[in-house]
Formats: sequence, C-alpha cells, structure tokens
Amino acid sequence: MNKIIGILLFIFTLISCKTSEVEIFVENGLLIENAQIISPENQTISPDSFVVVNGDSIAYVGVEKPIVKGSFETIDAKGKYIIPGLIDSHVHVTATDALSDEEEMENPEIVASYREQLPKSYLYFGYTTLIDLGTAKPERLDDFQKAEIRPDLYFVGGGAVIGNGYGLSNWNDDIPNFIYQENEAYPIPEKYVKENHSPKAVANRIAASGAIALKTYYEPGFDPTQPPFPTPSEALMEELKTEAHKNNLVLVVHGNSLEAHRFLGNAKVDIVAHGLWNWGDFRLDSDSGIPEEIKKVLDIEIKNNVGYMPTLQVINGLRELTDSNYLNDSELEHVLPNGLIEYYKANSNTMYVNVFGDAPKNIISTNFNRLSGRGKINLKYLFDHGGNILFGTDTPSSPTYGNPPGYNGYLEMLEMESAGIPLSKILAMATIENAKAFKLEQLYGTVEEGKKANLLILNKNPLQDITAYNDIDRVVVNGQSINRTNLSAKNADE
Repeated sequence: MNKIIGILLFIFTLISCKTSEVEIFVENGLLIENAQIISPENQTISPDSFVVVNGDSIAYVGVEKPIVKGSFETIDAKGKYIIPGLIDSHVHVTATDALSDEEEMENPEIVASYREQLPKSYLYFGYTTLIDLGTAKPERLDDFQKAEIRPDLYFVGGGAVIGNGYGLSNWNDDIPNFIYQENEAYPIPEKYVKENHSPKAVANRIAASGAIALKTYYEPGFDPTQPPFPTPSEALMEELKTEAHKNNLVLVVHGNSLEAHRFLGNAKVDIVAHGLWNWGDFRLDSDSGIPEEIKKVLDIEIKNNVGYMPTLQVINGLRELTDSNYLNDSELEHVLPNGLIEYYKANSNTMYVNVFGDAPKNIISTNFNRLSGRGKINLKYLFDHGGNILFGTDTPSSPTYGNPPGYNGYLEMLEMESAGIPLSKILAMATIENAKAFKLEQLYGTVEEGKKANLLILNKNPLQDITAYNDIDRVVVNGQSINRTNLSAKNADE
C-alpha cells in the first residue's frame, strides 16, 4: 500500500510541475532573464524575474522561468534593473535646436544629420515615448515617424491658439486651429469663418487628426513695453475644457506666470504645461521662504488636482547661453552631431545677442539662477503638499542650445533631485503618472503583460542613484533591443 501511495504521489508531483510551467511561443521576441523589475507605482523590486517580449508587446512577466519557443533573443540581466521606458510629455521635435528657419536653409547637411540623430538621442537617455505639445510645422512629425528606430510619438494637433494672441500675432500665420473669442476687441479677417474657429469646431478637428490632447495658451506676453496679447476668458476656457473632454482629449494649457497659474488653477484645467517661475512683484524671502500669495495659487492647483509640469530646464537652458564652457560638455557628443556642436561654438556669441541683446552675461546668469530657484521651491512645495506633478521638459524651449534632446530630460531629473524630490517620485512622474495623465496607462508606465515592450535595462538602481538614468545597458523600444552605445551620435560621426 505504501508503495502504491508513493507512486501516486510521484505521478501527482510530475503533473503539478507540468501544469506550473509557462510555455510561450514568440516571433521576433526577447527573453530577459534574472532581472530585478522595479514597479514605479509602489517601488517594489521583483528579484530574479523573467520578461518575455513577443513582437512589440510584453507577453509574460514573472519569477517562474517560462518555456519560450520560436524566434527570440536571450538577454541575461543578472544584477541589472528593469524599468518601463521613460515618457517626456513636453517636447517639440520639429525644430533644430537654436537654429532659425534661415539658418536651417543655409546648413542643410547639419540639419539632416541632426534629424537623423534626433530619435536616437531621446532613446539614448531612455525616453521611449514622447508627446509633442505643439508645432507650427506638423509635416515634420511625419519625418520623425519615418525613422527606423524611434520613440513612440504622440501630439496635440497643432495647438488651439487664441486668435490674435500669443503664437498668432500675425493673421498671416498658418495655424488652422486658432480660436476666435467674441469678446476681444478685434475683428476676425474676412477670409475666416467664425463657426470654423469655435471651441467645438477646433476640438473636433484636433480629435479627428489623431491627437491625444488639446493645447491652448494663457500668455499675455513677455515684453512689458508692448500691449498684452489676448488671453482666454473664463467662459471660453470652460467651453474649451468641455469640448476637449467630449472628444476624449486632455486639456493642456501653456502658462508660467502668477496670473496664468491662478486663472488655470481656478479653471480646473487638466495640465499646466510650465512651472510658475514668473512671480510678478513677489520675491523669494530667505527668512520666510515662498511668498504666501504664491502658496495660495499653488494650493488652488493642488486642491483641484491640476497637473503641473515644472519644466525647470526651460530656465536653465536659456542660462546656458551665458556659460562659455557649456558646449564642452562631453555628454553633448552623444546626442548632437559634431557638426552642429561646432556650429554652436562658432556662433554662440551671436546666439546670445539674438536673445539677450547687449545685456551683460553675469547679470543674465544671476537673474536666471533666481528664476531657477523659484522653480525648484515651487516644485518642492507641490510635492510636500500632494500636488499632481508631471514630467515634461519643453525640449527645445526657445532659441538656445541649452536644451539638447534626451540629455535635457536627464538634466531635468538632476534638477528635481536637487530640489528635494525623492528618486521614487521622479521615476513615477516619468512613467506611470505621465501615462495616466495622458490616458496612455493601458500601453505604458509599468512592466506588465499586454503593455508595449518599451523598457530600460539599467546597471544601477534608480531608486538609490539618479545617475542610473545615465547608466543604461540596453533600451528596448517596441520590442527591439538596442545596446545604448549604438544610439550615440558619436557612432555617426566616426
């Protein structure tokens, strides 16, 4: 009897082992072994885990080694860390950093090499998903999409500019989705039909274009000597929000001043696309810290769960025009063609004058350091009080070489850490929280079965060391595994 029981137990054990095996057939897939997978949502680390990629999707994640059949590459990630690919939710991929239209036409070879490198530069620093928040040249989005190796790219449909406002101060500008605001004291040119430029018509067109968000602007301008640009009324902003949401679009609004953030916080827009660095007449008090009036505006945004993009590198990127050593940073060689770097070096003084005129560099640098400090203290206040912070860089933000693609995101992370933001929060902002904010969480943000196979294999733990984002072993984008060194601009130059 004992012998029979022993045989039955042996057979049952075999059956149990057989049924516990995971068998997966893949075509052009990956098997990543022995990885430590980090969850951005709860910062847990799953040790010695396995990830199977089938095509451009994740087919399996678990601690049990699967039986994989078919055509696949095996990657041993022992001692390494897997995180979801990073998301930069505020880029502009249609311009050559700091070059005017005329300069682009005069330097076609430099522009061509830059455009060829651009998608790789974002991937070099782990950005596998980008959201272009507005472009005056949408055809260049198609150029970006034609690259064989590239991040996933989403867009906002050209921008819903307020008629005669910021971004459309000249009616000859070809921006079809401008919004006519009845209460502004200017006539719409006869060639336009008002009904085609209502919030409803514009939102419908933007949604039909395949965009995921509608972007508009609250920007009275930067020159106090000039009349302010028209800005949206409360009624218009409410209508825009209603029409955007009817079309399943996220409402993103440009704004960086105290006036803009107060208005947009009260309007309960989904996302403000810049930090609050323009404080008007208020100053940072070294004794009492952030002014109470600034706190009140940030509190409104926190209460109404408005998404807040700090975009710290906007200020820093402009400041770099004052730094004669900036263009010697060796990291630039990985994201910019050498010809473009040399062009910047030869024309850096002219570029400075084009932006700042004859203002002394030391004064400009001091002023921008002050603005940068405001951005950081706002960010820390938002974090300490439960604000909805999102990761976006506005790359490139303005006519400066100080916002290099990909590298600018890493610099933004360094600034966030120096502002006192925990590494766990930085990881979450650049992955799952961005994905949720733009309704992309079914595809991105975590390492889970069924999601896009956009992954980073890191040599360091990003929950312990911010430099992990500059120590990437491999980038997986749409299921394709790429050694990081193969993405460097130095390869193209050699």
